Amino acid sequence: MVARPTSGGAPFRLSDTIEVLATPGHTLSCVSLLVRNCTITPTADGIPNAPQTVAIVGDLFERAEDIADAALWLDAGSEDPAAQRRNRARMATLADYIVPGHGPGFAVTGDIRGALNAQQVGDAAQ
Repeated sequence: MVARPTSGGAPFRLSDTIEVLATPGHTLSCVSLLVRNCTITPTADGIPNAPQTVAIVGDLFERAEDIADAALWLDAGSEDPAAQRRNRARMATLADYIVPGHGPGFAVTGDIRGALNAQQVGDAAQ
């Protein structure tokens, strides 16, 4: 048996700190892991060594650079670009740190959240 998030979008809890969330977009069956109270070793980016929420998102984000250049993730293929935009913004709201499908993880800043929310709003207006 395979455990999946419910079709209504409710997270599937694996433990008190780990959830599986449906994050369709790249493919309609994509999921992401949200890990709460995760301690990350400090890096050159200044990520504090304190409990954080980490999202392991696969190809929802190809890499950090695709936030400024949507062509990077759109050209990689998206079965539902509007859903992918919504889920990218949602994961950035939930997480302090994102581990993308390709490239190193990155800290989620206010600027990143703002950019992703603006892209989502721009998509709705089209």
